[in-house]
Amino acid sequence: MIRGGRSLAVAALLGTLLASACQGGDGRSGGGPGDPYGPEAIRHGLAPQPHPDVTYQPDVVLVGGGGAAVRSVTDDGLTWRIDPGAARADQLAPGKVMFLTARAVGRVVDARRDGDDLAVTIAPVELTEVVRDGTFSTAEPVPLERPIAYPAGDPPWAAGDLPEDGGGVGGGLPPVVPARGGVVPARGGVVPAGVGAVPANGVVARAPRPPQPDGKLAVPGETVTAGGFRLTPKCCSDGVGLDFRYDDAEIRMTGEVALVMRRPSASFHLAISGGTVTRAEFSVTGGAGLRVAVDAATRVGNTRNLAKSISVPVQFSVPVGTILGIPFSATVDQVFEVRTVFTAKDGYLKAGGEYAVTGQLGYGYRRPFWGPVVPSGFTVRNSLTNSITGVSLGVSGLLVSYDVKFTVGIGALGFSAGVYAGLRSKVGATLGSAAGAPLAVCRGAGINVTMRYGIGYSIPQVVADVVNFFLKVFNTRPIRRTGDLGDETTVVKRAETIPPDVPLCAT
Repeated sequence: MIRGGRSLAVAALLGTLLASACQGGDGRSGGGPGDPYGPEAIRHGLAPQPHPDVTYQPDVVLVGGGGAAVRSVTDDGLTWRIDPGAARADQLAPGKVMFLTARAVGRVVDARRDGDDLAVTIAPVELTEVVRDGTFSTAEPVPLERPIAYPAGDPPWAAGDLPEDGGGVGGGLPPVVPARGGVVPARGGVVPAGVGAVPANGVVARAPRPPQPDGKLAVPGETVTAGGFRLTPKCCSDGVGLDFRYDDAEIRMTGEVALVMRRPSASFHLAISGGTVTRAEFSVTGGAGLRVAVDAATRVGNTRNLAKSISVPVQFSVPVGTILGIPFSATVDQVFEVRTVFTAKDGYLKAGGEYAVTGQLGYGYRRPFWGPVVPSGFTVRNSLTNSITGVSLGVSGLLVSYDVKFTVGIGALGFSAGVYAGLRSKVGATLGSAAGAPLAVCRGAGINVTMRYGIGYSIPQVVADVVNFFLKVFNTRPIRRTGDLGDETTVVKRAETIPPDVPLCAT
């Protein structure tokens, strides 16, 4: 789908997508020293370097020392403790933009001495708030291999409750009219988990040396926790995925979500003039399929369900290299949401499906026109509908949303700013009451896949709410959930019920 009404111009732009990505700077080492897999670079990213072909915004401060100047960073990624003796660190003040490493970059909202450290609290920034003029390109597609994993500990934005009226596949769970009873919606509201009251003196207490792990080469099978879930994130040569487990003695759940890929790679081209993006192209190749499997049960009914949003507190990062002095990385972020609908005690529901996709995801942009490159060839390998099993005297339902976002740019955790594209998949399954058998036990399933793309940063609403709650302390303007440039388009949307022609199971 071409937006903007000038299909010939945008089609020509898309035809040059990969060709133009091969022009310009060297994507591996074009212009700056430093090994992206050296010890200090793995810890916190490479340092930026001045370059004659790049003009920074006048309020940007290139702090010297790189990763060696970083002493610690809080779990939320907002407060960096650095060496106050680092070059130009004395220029950091509210309103300035700190650019210390590929990850330590943002708008300064507070900078104060604390013991032997300079504690600098930053807010996310757009790439155009850092760069005024410059053109950046990968010399060739960058393989998404040898990722560096950056765990965030237990940040307050990692888990939040979903609002009660949150939409699902096509606005809700796939239709199933039960023989008895009805669907009880999950309850909850957006709550900044882990954020306490603001102190009267306006100073937020921050641990002197927060025990946040440094970055390290990703190791398969490592587990983190968020929102009561045990999560095992995976990346990148075979795709991106997440194994999850939840058990609070009332609700139990295990499962997997994954974007299956084969040797994925990324390419980009970005032109900024006068602080405005005039042209951008981004492509991620290697898409192969989507896989989801969930097994859930409850010991209680009608009173409690799960409605959680989990921003996986591990970011995978693959160094692209220093291009015209700026250290770019390809980062992968994951957001996982789950809703359960159990209306009777001892409910049980199991479902799984696998779908194939082909092609690439990305876009071409030449101001002001967009041309998305959408994955195609969507086919069913294993039907989600046919896999639904379970038993309950009431209706059972699950809605799983999985979002994978690829970004090439600068910044840490979910706040990376640059060119991005991602797939958001929503999968729902419902099982009618066993009290309707032998007349019919209705099964319903639906899948909705959208691609979102843009320039800047894009974060979940739950994350934005928590960050803005914290930033209120510093009387700074709230951050937006997404940048000005971006859009979203539907890849596939399907829903079905079994048996298909029984009024009991109709919408």
